Amino acid sequence: MRVAEFEKAIIALGVDGLEIDEFKMVANSGGQVRQVNGHTEALTLLWDKDGMAFSTSVHQRSESFIEFGSGKAISGRRLKRDTRFDLKFE
Repeated sequence: MRVAEFEKAIIALGVDGLEIDEFKMVANSGGQVRQVNGHTEALTLLWDKDGMAFSTSVHQRSESFIEFGSGKAISGRRLKRDTRFDLKFE
């Protein structure tokens, strides 16, 4: 999917205050999206390339994780699958 298709599907969710923060693109793909990051006042949201949604509360405490591949310690919040925000593409 391309950026315009993701934008249209996210807007169609009709969630007040939902903002798109970042589109991550597939390298050398001609504009294919691999991940979208966004947020509301209460949630951080992530969509994968297929429009499947994951979320975490902005109030959740950060945890330490080991980064896959590098072995470096990083901090972040656990995401969980959240079907309420799954995208429907036309």
